Amino acid sequence: MAETTAELRRLGVSVRELAPDVFVAVVDSPNQSAANVLFVKARDGSVVICSSPYDTETTRALVRYVRASLHPTRILAINTHFHGDGTGGNEGYAAEGVETYASDHTIALQTARGMAGIEGMARYVESDNPALAARVRATRVVPAQHVFHEGEGLTFDLGGERVRVLFVGGGHSADNLIVHFADRGVLFGGCMVRSHPGLGNTADADLEHWAASAEAALVLAPRLVIPGHGEPGGPELLTATAAAVRAR
Repeated sequence: MAETTAELRRLGVSVRELAPDVFVAVVDSPNQSAANVLFVKARDGSVVICSSPYDTETTRALVRYVRASLHPTRILAINTHFHGDGTGGNEGYAAEGVETYASDHTIALQTARGMAGIEGMARYVESDNPALAARVRATRVVPAQHVFHEGEGLTFDLGGERVRVLFVGGGHSADNLIVHFADRGVLFGGCMVRSHPGLGNTADADLEHWAASAEAALVLAPRLVIPGHGEPGGPELLTATAAAVRAR
């Protein structure tokens, strides 16, 4: 495990446990683009990974760390939206034998705009982190192996533990999904949820529906909410996100 921890550190990734068997990996990146990847070990020994690092090399290192530290029986990865911090790890996941899942909407947006997104991210980080820019540019756009209809969502039963992937409406992007670990009171809100002030990158945002989407997630009554970027918190992050959208 020391070897895989050192590999992540070299790539600028830190891991901490938020609750029993609930971990966040923070992928270092300039400004507010440092990305949170949640991974949770379920009752049956499966590990569910929410989103991904931006590039293939870092994703493979994260999967190796998960295997060394948690000894999972199975690993599933959820693409939470079409941007690089939602789908950029798919090539790495495939190489490591991880099952990947995405909505039909995410697949369509990734297919149409994935290459442009890779180059845009590489340019964004190049001056501050040229090594990351090079890793991003070396990453191929790869669709998820398993596709589900956005409106229907997806539910996993993992040893009696229910994990739901839900579309509650557009926000940071038109396709952003959330992942709810109901028995744990844990919600991966991803980039739909803001922890930093302001709204961040709104180039692909659904500003009309974002506030209502954040409020819809409140109905799930999460105790722990993990945003796509910034510090985890509680349901107040959803309330603050809705308020920030309305105050724009």
